[in-house]
Amino acid sequence: MNDGRAVWRIGFIIGIGQLGFAVVLPLLPLHLTERLGASVKLVGLIVATFALVETFFKTAWGGVADRWGRRPLVVGGLLLASLAPLAMTVLRVPVLFVPLRLVDGLGSAALWPAAAAAVADVTAPNRRATGMAALNMFFLLGLSAGPALGLFVAGWAGDFRAGFLLASALLVLAALLAALVFPRDNHHGNPNEVMVGYHTAVPPAHLETIVGTLRSNPLLFALYLVAFVQMLGAGLLVPIAAIYAKRVIGLSEHAIGVVFLSVVIAVGVATVPAGRLADRVGKPHLMAAGMLLGTAGMWILALSEQFVELVVAAVLLGASYAISTPALLALVSELAPPGRLGLALGASETVQGLGLVLGPLLGGLVWDAFGPRAPFLGSALALTAGTVIAAVALRRSAG
Repeated sequence: MNDGRAVWRIGFIIGIGQLGFAVVLPLLPLHLTERLGASVKLVGLIVATFALVETFFKTAWGGVADRWGRRPLVVGGLLLASLAPLAMTVLRVPVLFVPLRLVDGLGSAALWPAAAAAVADVTAPNRRATGMAALNMFFLLGLSAGPALGLFVAGWAGDFRAGFLLASALLVLAALLAALVFPRDNHHGNPNEVMVGYHTAVPPAHLETIVGTLRSNPLLFALYLVAFVQMLGAGLLVPIAAIYAKRVIGLSEHAIGVVFLSVVIAVGVATVPAGRLADRVGKPHLMAAGMLLGTAGMWILALSEQFVELVVAAVLLGASYAISTPALLALVSELAPPGRLGLALGASETVQGLGLVLGPLLGGLVWDAFGPRAPFLGSALALTAGTVIAAVALRRSAG
């Protein structure tokens, strides 16, 4: 059974939730530096703290989703995360944002492994990349539209805190929708069984299972490595992109929002067709093609200061993530050990989280040490390395 309506319900909820998370992305660095006087290094630490918590908890939450169900994790994670933007409106000491992001990251970590596993539960293997593409489309639309929405709202209100309040409201809305329409788990309260669907019930998952699978399956290891490098490249820019656009290039909040909206358009156009194409012509090929587009976009971003070229780079980067991510997730789900779907998908999120932990920390340090352009060059080099890894893995799997 391939319940397309269930996939779209899951995707819509995750998209609203991710929109709430993403509203904060450009506002927090600007709020910390312009209003609270924080250093770029501290901004990098605050951003990395969020990613660090996600890194440690995504795999664990994936295992919990296998045992206790997908929906409770999604609802609880969204409600927990909604508290952080509210606190951002009242905190005045920048260092206190570090423990605040612990709470935010803990709630966020519960969402993606549970949602991706829920999609896999209701899709057959020959339709899974399409299902993951639909989920990824909503995720990336939220991720891409959130910064633009946050910047527009903050610019209209003249206060970054208006964006934080909007973020909290969106997270609460997503939690309410999840409680009402998220697919019910086919689970009977036994913690020693995993979710069913297309996956056989087995005893509780252990991380050693994934480690053993990586040793025996080089392709899965390569997928995790590509995911890590991809997020490392993105993470280098998270704490400094909005600061760079405003301070160095001189763009207004609205102009920065236009660049982010370019990503939205690319995501919307590319995601679902790319998922269907991956199911038809091969997921490894689409993953490698997406990485190649992202590499091209990042080099343009690193070497240009012209607004039109920045928009072109944003389109390429949006298309890259839209094309490569569904194929990668579908491949991971197919290579997962029996009954360990949530754990395997959570592990893929964990390695991405490692990139998002190291990236922001390095981004702030590299900015201070080598100048504003250096993080962009580092990101371009990281994506180039990821493209090479993807191409080598593709060749070896084909051989």
